[in-house]
Amino acid sequence: MQFVARLLAQTLTPAIATPTLIALVFASVLGVMVVNRLEQARDESIRSAFALETGEITLRIEERLRTYRQVLKGAHALFQASEAVSRDEWRRYVTALNLQVEYPGIQGVGFAVHIPADHLARHERTVRAEGFPDYRVSPPGPRSEYSAIVYLEPFDWRNQRAFGYDMLSEPVRRQAMTQALHSGLPTLSGKVRLVQETTIDPQAGVLLYLPLFRRGADLGSPARREQALLGWVYGPFRMNDLVAGALSEAGPRIRLRIHDGHDTTPGTLLFDSHPDWDDNPDHSDRRLLELDGRIWTLVFDDTPRRGARQTAHGLETGAVVLICGLLVLLTAAAAAARSRARALDRASTSLRNSEARYSTLVNLSRDGIAALDAQLNFSFINPRLVRLLGYPEESLIGTPFSRLWPPGEAAVSKHLLTRLQRGEPSSYEQDLLTADGRTLTAIVTDAPHLDKDGSLQGVILSITDISERKVSEERIRYLATHDSLTGLSNRASFLEQMNASLLMARRQHSRFALLYLDLDHFKEINDNLGHAAGDALLMETAQRLRHCLRASDLLARQGGDEFMALLHDMVGMNEALAVAEKIRRAVGAPILLEGREARVSVSIGIALYPDHGTDLDSLSRHADAAMYRDKSKRRNGASAAVIRRTGQ
Repeated sequence: MQFVARLLAQTLTPAIATPTLIALVFASVLGVMVVNRLEQARDESIRSAFALETGEITLRIEERLRTYRQVLKGAHALFQASEAVSRDEWRRYVTALNLQVEYPGIQGVGFAVHIPADHLARHERTVRAEGFPDYRVSPPGPRSEYSAIVYLEPFDWRNQRAFGYDMLSEPVRRQAMTQALHSGLPTLSGKVRLVQETTIDPQAGVLLYLPLFRRGADLGSPARREQALLGWVYGPFRMNDLVAGALSEAGPRIRLRIHDGHDTTPGTLLFDSHPDWDDNPDHSDRRLLELDGRIWTLVFDDTPRRGARQTAHGLETGAVVLICGLLVLLTAAAAAARSRARALDRASTSLRNSEARYSTLVNLSRDGIAALDAQLNFSFINPRLVRLLGYPEESLIGTPFSRLWPPGEAAVSKHLLTRLQRGEPSSYEQDLLTADGRTLTAIVTDAPHLDKDGSLQGVILSITDISERKVSEERIRYLATHDSLTGLSNRASFLEQMNASLLMARRQHSRFALLYLDLDHFKEINDNLGHAAGDALLMETAQRLRHCLRASDLLARQGGDEFMALLHDMVGMNEALAVAEKIRRAVGAPILLEGREARVSVSIGIALYPDHGTDLDSLSRHADAAMYRDKSKRRNGASAAVIRRTGQ
């Protein structure tokens, strides 16, 4: 800046030089201020985006635990709706929930019976008489009271390790069970090692308890609650399995550690998504999550971005130097800098508003419980379901459950009634119509109640809105199989489809051709015109390739400037070469990038099934080798794979 000032003082008259020098100094100071403001705005934007994403993860964990709470409430309702629940009824109910698919992370759904000390021997004799001659409450030893896990489904080898275990004998479990007894509400335990754990893939565990009392008992005091206690419906959770799905696509970028309580020492650690990361993140966030009488501390760390920050700082410094040298455009440069600052401020405000709207949606989220009579008409509906569906309560009582279903599902309604009359519980996905004409997707869990003659008396429904989750699953499924820039299938999806084509070709004794395509001179376009022009070229190339192939052919982006194509029902290599020539001409046509006409060519390698291989690996290697052979010799052409034979 001093050199520019001396130059102006030498070349301009004092009357012009003085205000010009003042303007130059002002612009320099303003440029420094703009750089600092941009740095602050960028950091604020990153922090806001990070906070928004950690809030979404926290919400997904909370929603997952809330869904599992409804599973326990459904099991609790099964006991309340029945005179007695047999071991077979419990097994059929839990099997219908399809836990491994619909509720990942929950080890099972169980029932632990409460046993006074003087009833222990009679309890063990009763269970042994049910077909378990070696049954014994464990650990052994005299205690004032016992509990025993008598139902736990699925009753696989892992859960069989917990059969008969007295959870009251362990302090952490006992504290949660006692709290659930006194409050009558679902209660989450502290960190434990599940009895089901082995030395293979050990994980921290927690348990969720819901007390079960005798129907019609007076629960007005702690003593009466203890007298009316039958046991606890509960669910054991393995933390890694429980939380992994909630991280979704944020997993590679964000480290999540979950601690039991407010303390974040290693002894309270329940889950760590990236234990190999260092402890020096660019951004961290800590959230407290209150879940059924338990506090979890969620610690989020962001992926370090120090290299990107240094690059941005260097660019901003260069911009300041440039502004100081452009005397004529000082005012325009200052206005542009202020405009950029305002735009960043608006973006930050938009992020904050989006976060506020998302928090509002979280606060309005509700689940519902309803009771149906023998004709599947509503006999009870709780306030949460009223708000969820938007109908007044009096307009639903006495009306059939099927009135909420979309038109044309009468056969499904008949099948539901038939299944419930057989006493078969289930959990299924169902679209429901709301009062304002919307359709929401819900998980409906039903628990039928039959009398002693086997006649249906009523049904308990648990309804959980999963509409937003369905939208997210569709988006994740798309991103997992498609290239985000071109919209083509990605490599993993292409290889999966190619494997299906290979099996079909084997059965039908047909041929297909595998093409490997690599753009020539793509790096020159990227270096000379910039990455934006390179991305535009890749998207245009993808469109041209689509027009060259049939609807039955497969096309994917392998990565960078490489593509793959699979041509079905090829008679021979000449037909594949003809398609390759069509592609070469289409890609070689001029394209307008950044206001300039550009041209690229493509090198193509072709492998024919079964001539050049009968499996994915050999076909890929031959096509790749043919493409690189063409690129090294001439470029802008197509080469067929060569099979090298020995002994000739």
